[in-house]
Amino acid sequence: MEFKVGQDVVYPKYGLGKVLEIKYKKLPRGRTKGVLIRFPAMHMTVWVPEERLKNTKIRKPVSRYMAKKIYDILKKRARFRLGTKAKERAQFYKNKVLSGDPVDLAETVRDLVRLSIKKSLNVREAEIANTALRTLVRELALATGKTVDAVREDLDEILYR
Repeated sequence: MEFKVGQDVVYPKYGLGKVLEIKYKKLPRGRTKGVLIRFPAMHMTVWVPEERLKNTKIRKPVSRYMAKKIYDILKKRARFRLGTKAKERAQFYKNKVLSGDPVDLAETVRDLVRLSIKKSLNVREAEIANTALRTLVRELALATGKTVDAVREDLDEILYR
């Protein structure tokens, strides 16, 4: 993926960010090109070396078309993994979020929010659900042109029905 200054990107680990600059840094093994990304929701800035960009699964935010598909996924029936231990379930959903796939992100939000209605989530599951929901809301707001609050209300209506 080619990066441009000002471009919005999604980093699975941190959420929605904006490319601030593309710059070289002097490291012990020589100069390395990288991308400086600001994540407003996390109040942090990260410099990612060019050789790591492929492994981090950084991607462009979803399109308007994909946003519609994500809303459809959220409306579908949740698939709980109740037969597994909470620790295994949390690891499963964490891997889905870190995969970088927007469909997996939407499924994680749907499943964990609906599971939280049935029973209380453990700390790791709640953290994963909150992070995934925050990323999904900001990404859908960007794709649809709505405000973050409006998208959050839409998702609450869908998920807590």
